[in-house]
Amino acid sequence: MNRNYKESNRIYYLDFMRGLAIFFMIMQHTMIIHELTGGEGNTIIGNIFILLGTAPAAPVFMFIMGLFIMKSKKSSKDVFLRGVKLLGLGYALNLLRFTLPMLIAGEQGAISMFFGVDILQLAGLSFMMAAFLRKFAKNKFIFPVLIVVILLVSPYLWGSGNVIFDLLWGAGGNVAFPFFSWCIYPMLGMYLSPHLLHVSLSNQTKKHLLVWGIAIGVIGFLTLDLFPASDYSRYGLGASFMIISFVFLWLLVCEFLINKITIMRENRISKLLFYWSENVTDVYIIQWVIYGWSMLLIGANEQIDFVALMIGFIVLALTHVLIKYTSIRRLIPKI
Repeated sequence: MNRNYKESNRIYYLDFMRGLAIFFMIMQHTMIIHELTGGEGNTIIGNIFILLGTAPAAPVFMFIMGLFIMKSKKSSKDVFLRGVKLLGLGYALNLLRFTLPMLIAGEQGAISMFFGVDILQLAGLSFMMAAFLRKFAKNKFIFPVLIVVILLVSPYLWGSGNVIFDLLWGAGGNVAFPFFSWCIYPMLGMYLSPHLLHVSLSNQTKKHLLVWGIAIGVIGFLTLDLFPASDYSRYGLGASFMIISFVFLWLLVCEFLINKITIMRENRISKLLFYWSENVTDVYIIQWVIYGWSMLLIGANEQIDFVALMIGFIVLALTHVLIKYTSIRRLIPKI
């Protein structure tokens, strides 16, 4: 373990998890935006990156966000206001990445895209929720019960069509991350934060994560057909338990790689992932703006999977260069 690693107050296995999630997310977006089928699973490369951009990405983002909400020393008022700002930033991003390019192209639906519900809106609402519930997160029973209740009730809420209620339980194509039931992932992170906010995990914590990860996964698999589910954006209890299982086991794998295998934390790729994780909001916004405007230049869903893959790597590289070597990030509000 090198000196910088010892002295840093960052938790590198969490950065590694989030950095990988960023990579998978960007490559998934290229399939959705530029691959011929829009990531519908008709190609091998598309299948791989759509898979990697789902369970290892958004749930991991939100879970880690919940961990760091508890690490923050900010007041409940400040946490709530950060949520409001993230919510507003989500709509500003909708304007920049979809509405403006679509208006220029003369496409229908440009205005409706402004009201889309993506992960920044979910993050904003989650911070607002945390401002009220943070004091209960360490209770042994409250959060687990709430999580199960939310998973059971959410499928019966999905619907709406109203731009306000879409944030909470919308079921339209423009609602990628309705608050119910996606709020369970930051809640789970908040609940487990006392055990996971350490540079390395204790043996007891690892054992519990392994046992619970396997148990919850088995329960989820066995109950998969018993609970309503729609799609990736709207999972029932069984599928959500399987994703929670994945998050627990994936966390164990990442912690082992970073803390037990020296080369995994000191190579250039890992340091790149750490950097992206540290600047996650900037990376997320810039890559989406690039994708949104790229549709004006090369169209949408017109490329074979290999070409779409290459576009993804170009967007990834361009995003990194813009963040690290230019002043463009100064245009993004600091939240």
